Amino acid sequence: MNTRIATATRLGFREQARRPLLLVLLVAVPFFFITKAIASTRPLPRRIGLPGGHEVLTTMRDIHGALMAAIAVAFLAGLCGAFIVRSARQADLRLVVAGFRPVEALLPRMLILSAATFVVLGVSLAVTALSFTPHSWLIFAAGTLLVGLTYACIGALAGALLGQLGATYLVFFLGMLGLGILQNPMFGTGTPTGAAVIFPDYGAVRVIVDGSFSSSFSAWAQLALALGWLGVLVAATTLVLRHMLRPSST
Repeated sequence: MNTRIATATRLGFREQARRPLLLVLLVAVPFFFITKAIASTRPLPRRIGLPGGHEVLTTMRDIHGALMAAIAVAFLAGLCGAFIVRSARQADLRLVVAGFRPVEALLPRMLILSAATFVVLGVSLAVTALSFTPHSWLIFAAGTLLVGLTYACIGALAGALLGQLGATYLVFFLGMLGLGILQNPMFGTGTPTGAAVIFPDYGAVRVIVDGSFSSSFSAWAQLALALGWLGVLVAATTLVLRHMLRPSST
């Protein structure tokens, strides 16, 4: 990391430290959101489908335990993407005018956004551990991280194109429809199909389900799909934000 990027990153973290509400949201919302949802769900039996074609008998409460961390991380990472990157646009433009290359102004924001995603991921996993234990914490955490990074990119991209309000609505719409309904094994047959497959977080959610309820990992295709979606979103976000940081755009 060169000196310019390191300096801009340090200043970016200092800027976010002046916003204690952000840290409160990243810590308090997962604690309340996850514990309340799991505690209020009755442990009714539910048979769900796993990647690889297998089925497992679990409970509605455990399904909630498996997915609530991902939902919390998705919402908060998406909002961070929309607000952190968008709010820093004028400052980043000034850096470019001062001689920074667009990538040198953009990379610190992406590092700060990734750090925020890791913070909410850590809190969400810790809160989940109080009520639910997946078969594999590593796979469960990896799938949840993929969801968070995916939504962070969606939020940043939507924030750049639609503004903060439009990005907020988009993040909540995608999260509620995808994670909350179409991909949720609590609904339908217990195996998401159809429209759920086209959502960018489908593969990551299936990785979470596999890590939560399977003793062996079978979601290789879904993992590849999740990584593919993340790569596309990172590339699209980078291209759009770099274009917006051109000095001629001011």
